[in-house]
Amino acid sequence: MPTITTFVPTPEELAESAREHARSVFPAGSATHTQSTGATTPLHAAPPQAQALPAQRPPRPPLDDCLISSAELAQLHIPPRPALLDRWLCEGDLGFIFAPRGVGKTWMAMALPGAISRGSALGLWAAGDATTGPAPSASAEPPASTAPDSGGDAEAPDSGGSTPLPVLYVDGEMSLKLTQYRNNGLHLDTSHVTYLHHERMFEVQTHCVNIGEAEDRERLTDVIVRRGYRVLILDNLSSLASGVDENKGTDYEPLSHWLLDLRRRKVTVIVVHHAGRNGMMRGHSKREDACSWILELRDARQESDSGAKFVSHFAKPSRNTGDPLPDLLWHFTTDPATGITDIRCELAVENDYEQFIQHVLEGVTSQKDMAELMNRHKGTVSKWARKALEDGRISGNSHKLLPPRSKDNKPVKSHYHPDEDSGDEDEEDDSF
Repeated sequence: MPTITTFVPTPEELAESAREHARSVFPAGSATHTQSTGATTPLHAAPPQAQALPAQRPPRPPLDDCLISSAELAQLHIPPRPALLDRWLCEGDLGFIFAPRGVGKTWMAMALPGAISRGSALGLWAAGDATTGPAPSASAEPPASTAPDSGGDAEAPDSGGSTPLPVLYVDGEMSLKLTQYRNNGLHLDTSHVTYLHHERMFEVQTHCVNIGEAEDRERLTDVIVRRGYRVLILDNLSSLASGVDENKGTDYEPLSHWLLDLRRRKVTVIVVHHAGRNGMMRGHSKREDACSWILELRDARQESDSGAKFVSHFAKPSRNTGDPLPDLLWHFTTDPATGITDIRCELAVENDYEQFIQHVLEGVTSQKDMAELMNRHKGTVSKWARKALEDGRISGNSHKLLPPRSKDNKPVKSHYHPDEDSGDEDEEDDSF
């Protein structure tokens, strides 16, 4: 059996190590004086013995003060979390909005903060609870009141006594001109929504934010806490998290811990993401574990429709409701003359079979993927596929489901192109 000998440095080796450390900390040209050993030490420096020891992190306090018995828990008063929109979106939620490219993710993501900030309804979703001031935080500072044209955040309470909820919208992809166009069309200039836009960041700092890096996550947390933002919208995960492999759960863990930290600070986070070729949210399923809800947008636009038209469906029902919410049909249209965006919303009358057809139009080709996506038995999906093929609602065969063919025997154009699903921004036709 080999013998393991512990390495013990000699005094000469320790002295040389100290000199190397001094040269790295105090480069040539700095104010120093030479001791008899030949090592250089800066003027007014601490004794060499104190410098040789690396700084140690102080131990964390014991956990005793954090313990709570079941009897104490039973008597503990825990105030209910305020609802920010209807019953499904509450303070401190972490939620995802996903859809194939071009369906309207950014339209929905930009419509939400206006309603949340003003405390107003959106479509058939009722208004949330009364808006309040900054989230409680030990290190939070009250948001400073700023001039209207300075990109300020929370302001003093209005005459009604309520304080609008400040929202930070981080855009990592869309053009600044198009963001401005939609902001004006949705009247967000009258709300308390502030943008951190990638083009603006590049103009000012010559680089963009990347939540895949710890430093940028810390910078975002800093601005959220200091300015008192209550809601954070990240649009979108693919463009904002560079260098993070979507298919590796371990890559997502640092982001997950950061999002949970924001949740503990009572900051609501909404993440916009893309659907994969199978129609489900792209990437590792680990990101869904801590979600309060997942909102899927399904394309409902016909060739004759203008703007964005889609059905909102809770792929993961909200933990705040206890029961599933109905699917809604949304239609966003913008008047080219005035630039004002009109939002129409109604209940979506769509049975499971029609949803199956819609998923085929969006690019889901496998019956296995379809069964997993819709949470239905494979036999049920097979019956739908057989009926849809017989009725001409779809084409292809039982092994590969395809959109229906037109009169000239060409596949009907779908607004979702799987081969082009590269994480680019939504591509609705907006003229401005």
